[in-house]
Amino acid sequence: MAGGRRGGPSWGWGWGWGWGCCLLLCCGAAGAVQVSMPEVVEAEIESTARIECGFSIPGNGSYSFIDWFYVDRGSPVKLLRVAGGEVLEEETSYKGRLSVGEDMALAISKVTPQDARTFVCRVGAGSQGTGENRTELHVYKVPETPEIEASSAGIPAHSPSALKIARCVSENSFPPANITWYKNGEQLQAEENKVKFLATLTRKSSGLYTVSSSLLAVVTREDRSSLFHCAVHYWLRGQRLSKASRRVNVTVFYPTQHVELHIVPTAALVKEGDDVKLVCEADGNPAPVFSFYKKSPEDWQDVSSLADTSSGVLSLQGVNKSSSGLYRCQILDLDDMTQMEKEVELVVNYIEGVRVQMEPSSPLHEGDSVRLSCSAHSPVDLDFQWRDEKGRKVAEGNQLFLRNLTFETSSNFSCRAVARSVPGLERSKQVAVAVQGKPRIVAISSPLYVRQDEVVNLTCKAIAFPRPSVRWSINGTTHEYVENQHVASNLTVRVSHELLRAGAMCRVSNALGVSEKHIQLLDGKSSESKGVIIVAIIVCILLVAVLGSVIYFLHKKGKISCGRAGKQDIARNTSI
Repeated sequence: MAGGRRGGPSWGWGWGWGWGCCLLLCCGAAGAVQVSMPEVVEAEIESTARIECGFSIPGNGSYSFIDWFYVDRGSPVKLLRVAGGEVLEEETSYKGRLSVGEDMALAISKVTPQDARTFVCRVGAGSQGTGENRTELHVYKVPETPEIEASSAGIPAHSPSALKIARCVSENSFPPANITWYKNGEQLQAEENKVKFLATLTRKSSGLYTVSSSLLAVVTREDRSSLFHCAVHYWLRGQRLSKASRRVNVTVFYPTQHVELHIVPTAALVKEGDDVKLVCEADGNPAPVFSFYKKSPEDWQDVSSLADTSSGVLSLQGVNKSSSGLYRCQILDLDDMTQMEKEVELVVNYIEGVRVQMEPSSPLHEGDSVRLSCSAHSPVDLDFQWRDEKGRKVAEGNQLFLRNLTFETSSNFSCRAVARSVPGLERSKQVAVAVQGKPRIVAISSPLYVRQDEVVNLTCKAIAFPRPSVRWSINGTTHEYVENQHVASNLTVRVSHELLRAGAMCRVSNALGVSEKHIQLLDGKSSESKGVIIVAIIVCILLVAVLGSVIYFLHKKGKISCGRAGKQDIARNTSI
C-alpha cells in the first residue's frame, strides 16, 4: 500500500495485535491495489450520505472482496463485506441503513449526528494484495432562523452598568451554531462594562443543539432609534453562511433637554371662531407631566383643565379676541424631578366695529346722489368691498358713490371688510338706501274688454317710499301685496252698466304726494263684432288671390287666349 493520507492509512488506531499482523500481511503486496476516497463528505441530518470508494488493480484484475468499516474510539468496526456479488452486513447499529451501489459506494440513510465519524473502505484483490483509504463523514443541520425578543422594560440611558437589551435563540443546529449581534447593521464587539454577550448551549435528545445569546449593553439617548438584530452562523461545504433575525427597537429612558411650544394652525393665521391647539413637545422619555398657564394682568392663570396633560396639547374652542395673550407650558420630569417651561404669544385676528356712514344722511329723493363710507377696526390690514342685495360686487374700496337715485335703484347694500392676510376672516354691515318720493304708477290693467255682469280683476301697481296706500273709486274686494318698494292692489268687482260706462280710478298716495290713473272698460260684444268683420275681409282677400292664381295657371296652359276677343269674353264673364 502507498503511505500517506490518500494512498493508504497510517492506522495508529490502537488496534489489537491480530489487526496489526493482518495489516502487515496485506502490506506484503503493498502498492498493488490503489484506493481513492474523498477526504470529507458532508450530509444533512435525516438525508442519505453517499461515500464513494474508487480503486484500481494492476492488470485490470478484479477484486475478491470489499470491506467497509467505521472507526470507533480508534478501533475499526466492520460494517459489511461485498464478495461474490453478495453483500454480507454485520450486526451493528447501522444495520438496515446501509446499502452498496454498483460503483461500490456506501450509502447511509437517515443520517444522525452520531454518524459524524471516519469510514474506511478496504479492497482485496487476491495475490495483488489489498488497498484501503478513509473518509471523514461530516453531518450537519442548518439552524433555524433566529428569534429575537427585545427587553420589554425601558432601559435608562447612560446606566453605570450594561443592561439586557435583547435575547436571541436559534433551534436545531448541528454542529452548534454561532450567534453574533449587530446595531444598525454593524457587528458589536465585547467591550468591558459597555457590551457583553451571555451565550448558552443546549443539546436535545435528538442530538441537535439550541443556541441562545443575550446582549447586554449601555445605551444613550441616540439609541432611541437604533435597531438591533442577531445572526446565527454555520459552515456548509466550506462556506460560512448565516441567517439573520428581524430588527427590533428598544425603549430608552432619558431626561428632557428641550421644550417646544407651538400653535396649530400657524399663529399668524388664527382668527375669531377658530379651534386652536397649543402643542407642547418635550424630548424626554417617558413624556413628562405637562401644565398650561395664561398670563393675566395680575398673575398666571392655570388653564390645564382645558389640556390633555399626558400628551401636552391645550385645546381652545372657538377663540375670540379675549383668547389672545401669552401662554406658558411647564413640564415636570418625573425621572429627576426637574422643571422646564416655554412660552408663546397667541394673537387672535379679528374684525370689529364695522360701520357704514351715509352722506347726506337726510332723506333721499329721486335724482339725488349719496356717498356711503365704510370703516372697521382690526389688528391687520383690511380691504373693503361693496355688494348689492343679490350679492353682486358693485365696487371696491371703503366708499361707494350712488348718483341719480330712483326708486328702482333703491336697495340694500352691504360693506364687506376682508383681511387678505388671514384667509376666511371677514365681516359685513348692511345699509338700506331708501329713496323717498310721491308714488309712481308703473302698471295698470287698461284698457280692459269686459262683459256686463262679468266678475273681473282690476290691477294697479305703483312704486314709492314711504309705503303708499291704494284707493279705488269703486267698491269691491281688494287684495294688496308689497315687494321691496312696490305695492300692488287687485280689485275683484262685478261689471255693472255704470262701471262699463264710467270705468274705474286707481289712486295711490303717501305723505309726499298722490298719483292716479283711470282704467277704461270696453264692452266685449263690440270687440267681437269688429273681430268678425276683420275675419270676413281677410277671407275675401284670400279668395281673390286664389282666383287670380287659377286664371294665371290657365293662361300659361293656353286655355285662355291673350287676344282682345278673349279679354272681352273674360270681361263679359266677370260682369255676369
